[in-house]
Amino acid sequence: MDKTVKTYFLDADNVNIDMSLALRFLRVRGEVDDNTKSMLKSCLEEFLSAVSYKACYRYFDIKVQCDTVCFDDQMKLQSEKLSKNLKGCKGAFVFVATTAVTVDRLIGKYAKLQVSKAVILDAIGSSAVECFCDMLCKKIQSDFDVALRPRFSPGYGDLSIITQSDVLSACDTNRKIGVTLTDNHMMLPKKSVSAIVGVRPKNEECQKASSCEICDSEDCPYRE
Repeated sequence: MDKTVKTYFLDADNVNIDMSLALRFLRVRGEVDDNTKSMLKSCLEEFLSAVSYKACYRYFDIKVQCDTVCFDDQMKLQSEKLSKNLKGCKGAFVFVATTAVTVDRLIGKYAKLQVSKAVILDAIGSSAVECFCDMLCKKIQSDFDVALRPRFSPGYGDLSIITQSDVLSACDTNRKIGVTLTDNHMMLPKKSVSAIVGVRPKNEECQKASSCEICDSEDCPYRE
């Protein structure tokens, strides 16, 4: 399988943002009042004018050895949870996806002008990047005719957030899509996701699970 870094770009119109997920990020329960509906609509319109979806991804042959996963000769990650997630897989895709720096600037602008709008835009951004990641995984499945395990990100379970640097380096994100890391290993732009997805042949049974099912945060308000 081709192991070069590939890119994937989409315009705002090509990603259907799950607003029910955005409401979960906002911790909104029950019926939404007219005031909130109006603000959600306004924020969504501004978000769509700012967003630019970008991703890069790369395939690796992998070896799972106890609590360590080796990605060819380039990367070695230690995590019992990740090893369990990738059990039985001979390969994996590593990817990074973002909504671009223009979204960060929009949220930052309203953080100074109207905090309530900034909070809503932040939730929409979180939902948007999740939906984009789902679309990227479907593209990978279709293009390579494979089944994928649930995605697993640095910071999940016992996979240290420090491994972000390995993942971003493997995908050459700074040059390809403009995603970098802070000193605390947080991605910039902020509405970015890094992940590892195990690969299984399409004709083999592949356990389906959401990211929530492989995360230890039982009390998380966003848990499905």
